[in-house]
Amino acid sequence: MDDCLICAKHRGQGPLVGPEIWRDDLVAVSHGTLGEGGALLGYLFVETLRHVGSLDALTDVEAAAVGSAARRAAIAIRSELDPEHVFSAVIGRGIPHFHQHVFPRHRGIPEETPWHESAYAPEAPRGDLAEVTALADRLRRYFTAV
Repeated sequence: MDDCLICAKHRGQGPLVGPEIWRDDLVAVSHGTLGEGGALLGYLFVETLRHVGSLDALTDVEAAAVGSAARRAAIAIRSELDPEHVFSAVIGRGIPHFHQHVFPRHRGIPEETPWHESAYAPEAPRGDLAEVTALADRLRRYFTAV
């Protein structure tokens, strides 16, 4: 779809392009892009390559591929960053293209910070493009056996 930001991202275009970690013929996993203050280290997205708007519109094969990729993303985040927890959420309100967020709650985030806001806590470690690229390089090895 020409006007979809995630479809554009998969073509290597637009504001959402970040380091791609892994891709097969159904899904892609990438690191989040840089915002003000850098990118939250370990904030990953699992997205279908086919333009589909919601979880219930996935085929069984796509759903299995998404689940496998999200699991590997969580394993990679836990192994490389040693977070307190790894969260996953399918929210789907901002861009009508299926995407699953997989992100860490880094150690040191105050307990009173809600799970869904832990990525935006001031204590969450952020990185510049070089740090995010280096992390993406390390995370790739968890997808080689897919």
